[in-house]
Amino acid sequence: MRIPRFPLWVLCLVLAGPLAFPPSSPAQSNERFTIEDYFKVVSARVEDWTRDGRWLALSLTALGDRIPQDNERSGDPTYIAPSISDLIVLEAATAKQTRVFPGKAQVRGAFWSPDGRKLAMFVLQNGGFELRVWDRAAGRFDKIVFASRKPVASNSPLAWTEDGKKIYFHLRSPEWETKTRDVFCDVVRAPIMVFDSEKPFLPWDEVSRRSRLVIPAVWDSASGTVAELLPETAVLSARLTRDGTTLLFERDMSEKTSYETIGGTKNQLEALPLSGGQPRVLLKPYEQRPLTWSRDNRTFAYAEKGDIFIMGVGDKEPRQLTGEKEPAEKEKDDKKKKQSFSLVRFNPDASGLLCTSTRPQPDEDKDKPARPSNPPRQYWLIDARDGKTKTMLFELPEKEDERPNLQFVDWSPDGKTIYFSTSAADRYDRGLVRFDLAAKATADLIRSPRLYAGWRMAEDGSAFLYRESDGDRPDDLVLAGADFSRPRKILETNPQLAAKALNHTELISYRDADGKKAYGVLYYPIPYEKGKTYPLVTEVYESYFENGFSPVLNVLTSAGYAVLHPSVNFTTGYPGEAWAKGALAAVNKVIEMGVADPDRLGIQGTSYGGYATVLLITQTDRFKAAINNSGKVDMLSFYTQSPRLGVRNTHAPEKSQDRLGGTLWEYPERYLAHSAILQADRIKTPLLCITGDQDPNVEALQSQEIFVALRRLGKKCVWLRYHGGAHGGPNSNEERADMYRRMLEWYDTYLKPDKKG
Repeated sequence: MRIPRFPLWVLCLVLAGPLAFPPSSPAQSNERFTIEDYFKVVSARVEDWTRDGRWLALSLTALGDRIPQDNERSGDPTYIAPSISDLIVLEAATAKQTRVFPGKAQVRGAFWSPDGRKLAMFVLQNGGFELRVWDRAAGRFDKIVFASRKPVASNSPLAWTEDGKKIYFHLRSPEWETKTRDVFCDVVRAPIMVFDSEKPFLPWDEVSRRSRLVIPAVWDSASGTVAELLPETAVLSARLTRDGTTLLFERDMSEKTSYETIGGTKNQLEALPLSGGQPRVLLKPYEQRPLTWSRDNRTFAYAEKGDIFIMGVGDKEPRQLTGEKEPAEKEKDDKKKKQSFSLVRFNPDASGLLCTSTRPQPDEDKDKPARPSNPPRQYWLIDARDGKTKTMLFELPEKEDERPNLQFVDWSPDGKTIYFSTSAADRYDRGLVRFDLAAKATADLIRSPRLYAGWRMAEDGSAFLYRESDGDRPDDLVLAGADFSRPRKILETNPQLAAKALNHTELISYRDADGKKAYGVLYYPIPYEKGKTYPLVTEVYESYFENGFSPVLNVLTSAGYAVLHPSVNFTTGYPGEAWAKGALAAVNKVIEMGVADPDRLGIQGTSYGGYATVLLITQTDRFKAAINNSGKVDMLSFYTQSPRLGVRNTHAPEKSQDRLGGTLWEYPERYLAHSAILQADRIKTPLLCITGDQDPNVEALQSQEIFVALRRLGKKCVWLRYHGGAHGGPNSNEERADMYRRMLEWYDTYLKPDKKG
């Protein structure tokens, strides 16, 4: 009997029977999650999937495999930070695993050849990356000998030509490393350092720009030779057309440091015919702009001021698909809001563009940042050939709480179906849906309260790959046929935790001090007994909704603490009020639920959350213990600290995360009001500060400020410094274990008085 459309391996998957997922938690298990378990937690990364869906390349990395690092070299383009993993090839039909290396290795860019027979990758050897090719059938590496002795760029892309005979990547010039190290050392170690405000770039911008200097090249498997395609140039992104005829790249044409965008650049898009000749400019220099490419990489589109523009590799200039040409000067004051489009993806043959549109913000809200949870309302299919045909596929409800969060996954190969992951805005209701363009109808493929992530569809449309968990335990890798009749677990990422008792999570809702509805995630202590109250640690940042396994939080819950992730509603110019209004309301909710003991409340945060923590304890004395890990306390000094971040520290309060809405000189009162150091005399909560002396993000000087201030004021503060540490603190497994032990001791002292002394 002939089975249409489905390859044999998919038929094997279907005949294998229904998936038997393990229970949500081990029955009657009393074995706790420990600090030692933390370092053994493994995450699985899908490096690549063959086009026919038969073979997967996966890297398995434990949390303890990424440190120690040389944080003194943070920002040095010549430094390759350690990150080792197990690279395995997994057969989809049988879930059989093959190790590519006998042990762990530092690998990046693993990419299958078009026929799925070869796996190319960069492997770290002797301080630099080598291009290696692994033969799947033979189970060994091919011998590769380069005619070029120039080193492979550590940030190189990797792409096969369609015939599988050539590999495109980037080289470095022989002098690049020496020159780049000299530039880096001039900024951090030179006996005399001169900084001139009239120079076009900040010194650290000049350092980071060195990483873009590469030599695009191609390796020919038949001859074993490497041909250089361009002389050394500053490349921001690069790709090959699927037919292998053209190299498309964005050249960095920046003339000075941009204060408008973090890491902002001025780009020029060029096309280089690989048959010979000079690059042709497709787009003249433009400010940093995301480009959406067709599957064959011969057409691209972009959005500008809410309109869609499209251009083919052979075109002379882009065409405007939506909206009208720039209005006359007299029409610019018209307050009528036009429809604003955003790009999603080309359909398979590039004849149409999936786009979204949103309702323009009212004038009175123009200074308010868009809520991260605010998804688009309308989905459109726009004819990419002339833009005249615009079909609205569907419209989502106007009320945000009724509007699901849809994320595009893929098109079916025939272009007749679109797949979206979906999650409800007010409950754990998640899954994958299929939208039929002809019928304009949506159908669920899989839907449940379980947690799904990492959706991928095989290029031939035969299967879906995704991660799945119950929301409490680590996720596993699952494979399903196109109709989802029998999903099948193909990789259990953390079998060593099967016998461990892990925390249970619950989505809670509450209203903040302004009456606005918000959500939070509650992590129950281990073990939990209903009717008994527990010490509560509130971890603050911005907004939380999704649950999921957290090794850090399981360290706390296994020690008998409930943990709360509250959400807050920000207002530009007054972000400090958000945590007081939202976090405290969430704490009250957990107390009302009978879970938290109101006399045993702790609070903590890392980075932005650490900043929120210290600011919050200047406004309330409800918390009996607080921990600030790598958070700022002084908006004035922080404004010009951390030079390795470029303009990050000025951009954050002016335009992004810190939400102060302007420069220090425009709103000095806002900077003063949001500097916890100036309200240190109000702090009554014992504070533990954790820093890494090599933190390039939030310098340890920030914690020094609050420590010295609180000591001077006669208040309780302990400053925990890790000399080689960076953002987040420690720089070794031993030091990280030390940090978690000290955090538990801190909370035990103030939240478990029976253990005191």
